[in-house]
Amino acid sequence: MIRSTIFAAMMLAALPAFAQDAPSPDEFLALNIYLQRNETAAVEAELRRLRLKYPQWTPPADLRQLSNSAPSGEIDTFYKQIAAGQIEQARGTLAAMRRDYPNWTPPADMTTQLETASGQQTLDSALDGGDVDAARSVAARTPGLLRCDRINNAWRIADGQRSAGRSAEALATYRAILGACVNPADLTATIEKADAVSSSTELRAMVAQVSGRFPAEAARFDELLQRLLAGRGSGAAAPAVAQPRTEQPAPRQQAATPRAEPQQQAQPQRQQQTRSPDAGRAEVVAPRRSNESPAQCAARTANARAAGTVLERAWCVYNLNRTMDAMADFRTALSGRLTAKQQREAQYGLALSYLKLGMAEEASRIAAKTDFTRQQRVDVERQILDQRGVQAYRERRFRDAVRYFDALEQVTGGIRRDLAILRAYAYLNAGQRPKAHAEFLRLNNELSTTETRKGLAAAASE
Repeated sequence: MIRSTIFAAMMLAALPAFAQDAPSPDEFLALNIYLQRNETAAVEAELRRLRLKYPQWTPPADLRQLSNSAPSGEIDTFYKQIAAGQIEQARGTLAAMRRDYPNWTPPADMTTQLETASGQQTLDSALDGGDVDAARSVAARTPGLLRCDRINNAWRIADGQRSAGRSAEALATYRAILGACVNPADLTATIEKADAVSSSTELRAMVAQVSGRFPAEAARFDELLQRLLAGRGSGAAAPAVAQPRTEQPAPRQQAATPRAEPQQQAQPQRQQQTRSPDAGRAEVVAPRRSNESPAQCAARTANARAAGTVLERAWCVYNLNRTMDAMADFRTALSGRLTAKQQREAQYGLALSYLKLGMAEEASRIAAKTDFTRQQRVDVERQILDQRGVQAYRERRFRDAVRYFDALEQVTGGIRRDLAILRAYAYLNAGQRPKAHAEFLRLNNELSTTETRKGLAAAASE
């Protein structure tokens, strides 16, 4: 089984620290009282108790330091700064606490809240500036931003996608909300927002999705459907039944304009993929009935309840490029009774679905905990490294981009030409002109194009 160092590091980083290595400040209360009273025997007895409970802990030579081992008022200041949106001040307060109390470890909640608050500011700034891609990237790498208690973030991203004319992406965002959140009022508001970017068939499918998740609220959602369809002048609305359909996948984002020097710019164009690289493999994983198309399969399994049949349906709608529907079905299948092999296939499908949506971090978390087959792991890691490399380049982290593309070449035994050109520009922008020139020369010798000739000129100029 292939496991890259990236995933090994992820797995190690993800292991939670269940064991506590040292006493909490509250546990020193009795010891401090004994010290103040100079009760030597009681001090020794309490130390023995603490050493027995925390064998890895070593008390300081001067036990009186324990009375001032953790901050108090500073913690209140930190949380007040977070609440006021003073992120840099809160970061400074936390740094000062770490410096002044070297034996103190901040609670996980403090660092999590700081990360989330910082990400929220960056997300708000990106959306205020109309940069939907940057906002989506921030949300993907800061998990707390897309929790259902912050549903407004997902709504704002969808609004930005719609304003940019990317209706299919907006609809996918709304569907992701409908598959994850549970508050009926939030789901109703989401469907109302999605009304602007969905067809009548898509609208019925969304109502069917939430009605299936919450049967007790079906009447409420059906009333909503009738109202929205009536607003379109559709007359009497049909029952909310999900219909098979084929969505066109959103085009992949092109890399940001590379810049070798302030006075010169070059722009390598990424080749767009016209189909998912794993669509064919998905059909092999989920064999359909003889001569049955994916659409026919989706229709036949529309009301599936058994986990194995839901998994079959997930692959069918995946091959129809109905990615969000596939994600919901893969999750539903994983919550049911599956064999070990079926569980692995469902995790594989879920990872591929995340990758179709450009959510490499979510896919990497699945890959880190799943025992994929060799080919599955190569498929998933290839796409993760591809997306991370391009994202690093767009964020002008050129050395990181090179590392991702090098890892991609190592995992797959090769690299696509468009990514090789991007790597050459990454070398150039990272100040590694000889490597950039050698890469452009190799590519130009294989096939001379305007792109490679411009790259050679840029790498050769001083």
